[in-house]
Amino acid sequence: MTKNIAISLFFALATVALLGYIWFGQTNQRLAATNNRQLAEQIEFGQRNYEQYCAACHNLDGSGNGPAYPAPALNQLQATKGPGTEAYTTTNGIQKKYGSLRNYIEFTIAYGVRGSPMPAWKANGMRDDQVQAIAAYIMSMQGGAVTQDAQQSAAVWKETEVAKLPPTPTPSIPKPEDPVAAAGYDLFFGAAGCYGCHNVSDKPLAGPGLAGLFGPNGTAAYGTTLPNGEPVNEENVHAWIVNGGGGPDVGPESQDGQNYGPMPARGGQTAQSLPDEDIDKIIAYLKTLER
Repeated sequence: MTKNIAISLFFALATVALLGYIWFGQTNQRLAATNNRQLAEQIEFGQRNYEQYCAACHNLDGSGNGPAYPAPALNQLQATKGPGTEAYTTTNGIQKKYGSLRNYIEFTIAYGVRGSPMPAWKANGMRDDQVQAIAAYIMSMQGGAVTQDAQQSAAVWKETEVAKLPPTPTPSIPKPEDPVAAAGYDLFFGAAGCYGCHNVSDKPLAGPGLAGLFGPNGTAAYGTTLPNGEPVNEENVHAWIVNGGGGPDVGPESQDGQNYGPMPARGGQTAQSLPDEDIDKIIAYLKTLER
């Protein structure tokens, strides 16, 4: 009798253990799948924000030297600043100050780099979820820093209708009702990449803020003069966008104390060139900006 009870108890415990093992295994699989899906969505969201805010200077593929400014490459950070590198392990290096390469990237996006054109995006209205998503996307450029499953999930997500929607500009910046100016707004915050270097307020980024460009008092940085020294009018602004110019020892000194680099040329036959009709649309939008 006692022996039968012991055998029954043994099988009962074994059954409970087996069910627990199966349950925990399935739970871990579901958690892993959920984490991969969430990471994939974050990477895709980060890609869309990266294209809007970062690609103009760092290039779409993170190789640096973008059309708007020769910013450093981001697709080799694991090799140049990751674990095992001098930048990571040295006294007061990335590991000591930030804990991880991912944290370093998030901090740099949020707070910028003092003494360089890299803006503090958080001070310019970027949300924490955007900062984290861009950092996730930059980490995915490193080849191995993000799991293969997550990258495959991101590739699947990229083909969905939601992923194909254009990046959403900062909600606090209203879109003009005039259709030409509205098209310029879409270019400024989207494909043309202007917002990567120019705010539509007085706040400086890599380039001067453009609020009031066509107004009676002009911009906070250069007043009624362009960075190349020419007076502000439609013809000169068009030429400035096409040919670039300005920068140290070329145009007037800025009135806001910033040291701006030259405007890159967006005309010609390069991959970064803009058609004249697109430039005219951007100018129509710039004319709506007030101070």
